[in-house]
Amino acid sequence: MPTDSLHIQQAATELNDILQGGRIDKITMPEPDEIVLFVHSMTRRAVILSANTSLPRIHITAYPPKKNPLTAPAFLMHLRKHIGGAVIKKVRSHPGERIVFFDLSARNELGYEEQKTLVCEIMGKYANIILTDGEGKISECIKHISPASSEIRPVLPGLTYALPPKQDKIDIFDVTALTALLKNFQGGRLDGYILAGAAGLAPITISAIVANVLGNNYSDGLSEKELHKLAEAFSTKKLLGDVRPCIRHDLNGKSDFWLAPFCRDGEYKFFPTLNQAMDEHFFALDRDKRLLEKAHVPKTAVKNAVARTEKKLKLFEERRSEAADADNDRLCGELIISNIYRIKQGMRSFEAENYYDDPPSVVNIRLQENKSPQYNAQTYFKKYSKKKKTLSMIDEQIKKATADLEYYNSIYDSFSYTDEDGLEEIIGELYAEGLMREPKGNRKNKKSDRAGGGETVYKNCIIRWGKTNTQNDRVTKQAKSDDMWLHTQKIHGSHVLVSGQNIDDDVIVRAAQIAAYYSKAKMSDNVPVDYTLKKFVSKPKGSPPGKMVYTDYKTIYVTPKDERQ
Repeated sequence: MPTDSLHIQQAATELNDILQGGRIDKITMPEPDEIVLFVHSMTRRAVILSANTSLPRIHITAYPPKKNPLTAPAFLMHLRKHIGGAVIKKVRSHPGERIVFFDLSARNELGYEEQKTLVCEIMGKYANIILTDGEGKISECIKHISPASSEIRPVLPGLTYALPPKQDKIDIFDVTALTALLKNFQGGRLDGYILAGAAGLAPITISAIVANVLGNNYSDGLSEKELHKLAEAFSTKKLLGDVRPCIRHDLNGKSDFWLAPFCRDGEYKFFPTLNQAMDEHFFALDRDKRLLEKAHVPKTAVKNAVARTEKKLKLFEERRSEAADADNDRLCGELIISNIYRIKQGMRSFEAENYYDDPPSVVNIRLQENKSPQYNAQTYFKKYSKKKKTLSMIDEQIKKATADLEYYNSIYDSFSYTDEDGLEEIIGELYAEGLMREPKGNRKNKKSDRAGGGETVYKNCIIRWGKTNTQNDRVTKQAKSDDMWLHTQKIHGSHVLVSGQNIDDDVIVRAAQIAAYYSKAKMSDNVPVDYTLKKFVSKPKGSPPGKMVYTDYKTIYVTPKDERQ
């Protein structure tokens, strides 16, 4: 993601325009490396400052705040003491750096006005949030960096705040310096050459600008016209002169926020401000990251259940294969009885005609030489009886294990398209099935009357779907008999219901696209989706959550699309 100095500069400019003169009336710390400032300036706004190593950021958010820990951390208490109620004088960024400064006017315990600066460094693994006094001395920081960790730039209370040391590179926004750098380009990958010699922009931003100007990132050399055109494209005046904040979705489904649509390909969603684009982008990333972390344990439990069941099936198949010749044992016993007058104790084998074949075939039967013919016959009959019993039991065990495997795979596949509420239901389902051990004192999950899942309206028809097995059951159970029911054909996925007065072909196609998107085949094309009326859908008695059978259906082939497309 392009969290570079250019984007930070624009975000800081917007923050200054919106927050200047506002008062900090509340500070929270929902994560160990994240604080939220609630600023009252005409209206109340929440500003996220995060020093998370994987998602460092600063922007105004419109989403509901996360839950706070029961015990306030020491850094939060320090901020509340020193800048609670402070007025924001200015929000600024440092040229060429991913650092935002909040210049504040606060009052101390005696009521005297003091100058404070809240520093948010958005620098990947070096990200930090630092509070300094009017003289630049650090009073506290969210991450303490000792001299043992960094001899070049320790960050500790009592030390004077210093900017990160400059890199041995030119300023990429300096047109004259960049022009001189480009004159020495001898050919190859141009974006990599610029990145190695100039600082200030993220690699992805450099690549996008170069490709936008020259058409690609490879060149044997630059003409005078291309050289000056490219150097001018990196000027701050040029880059900030046409700001059109957006989120770009590439062909692989990945997304990034951008100051402007630098890339020629991909789908773009535009926003009034860069802060709004960052808010939506980071909210989705943060939600997915937390969902991924929360899903790790239950997903592992399901994965282990799948592995165990597959191992069982393999063992059952081997046992069935071993017992597959049961009828041959019965035949050997019968042939021994019918030819008992020919068999003498001490024989190792004998040949007999198989009178079941037409014409009769010759069968060689092995014998235990130290046993009587009757004993040999009974031995073969006992083997036959044991193998037939094994086969009858194995078939039931294979049937059950196959059903279990399908059920476990349906749970595992639902992790890819469920949300946070759905994950809670999956965990409850795993507790109920004994796949996870429920913590002591944990309240039993109450059954919800709410269908859950997702819902959208298309051409005056309501389309609803589940994102877990239990949600699928509820959605289907609450549907009317004349509602349309859809499901991907022989592919694990959501149950989709359509209700309305005029369910035409367009509505069915739209619902089928959603059914394909919330399924294991979401990344495929031309996905088969079955559709029928709800009255033709039933749940087999004793079947696991999410299992349905249906008749009188038709099939449509669609490309997966979510409800927003």
